[in-house]
Amino acid sequence: MVIKAKVNLSRKAIRKASKFGENLHYLTEENLQSLWDTIDSYEHKLMLRLIYELGCRIGEFVQIRLRHINFRENSIFFPAENTKTKERRTSYVPQGLMNELKDYLKREGMMTKREEQIKDPDAFLLRSTQNATGHVTTRRWQHIFKHYIEKAGLQEVYGHDSKERPLYKYTIHSLRHSHVRHYVQKVPLAAVQKQVGHKSLQTTEVYLRLADEDVKKAYESAR
Repeated sequence: MVIKAKVNLSRKAIRKASKFGENLHYLTEENLQSLWDTIDSYEHKLMLRLIYELGCRIGEFVQIRLRHINFRENSIFFPAENTKTKERRTSYVPQGLMNELKDYLKREGMMTKREEQIKDPDAFLLRSTQNATGHVTTRRWQHIFKHYIEKAGLQEVYGHDSKERPLYKYTIHSLRHSHVRHYVQKVPLAAVQKQVGHKSLQTTEVYLRLADEDVKKAYESAR
């Protein structure tokens, strides 16, 4: 009886992962570069690149406080209460991007220039004087992403909902999908799983499926 229960659970997880895989919309590395080239705001480009490199959810990103940033380890800590899975994790950022974040914090007066000390560790990275939570809303960054993805000419409509409203292919969550898709081909699956906070390795494995453009590229390189 115990063995049967485990088998059923596994099958259920596989079906769930398969359905999840049908809804993955990620940017190719070429399209991602086109997006970065389109962004004319230093702050917007920096923050969107951080979201991509962390592979985090936007709801997790807006809750980052300065004390969560570890410049020595090039990492950002996500407390359990701020994550969707309610499990804490530490994610890593490339050294160059972390240096850019330092420069930004100095320019914004959030870090001292000479000693490189954070002035208010409890302050949010994305501060807001208008929102009661103290940080910028997820909706604000969803709009920012929407503006630039459309400006780059990359947005697509892939269907319509029950009220015939268009369903857009790319949202800010596509940066998370893009991170996983790109990195599962470069580093061990378990490392990607820990970086982005997937509960199951099966969820991470879904990103290994070849998309149409991957099949096309594979055959073009072989001919």
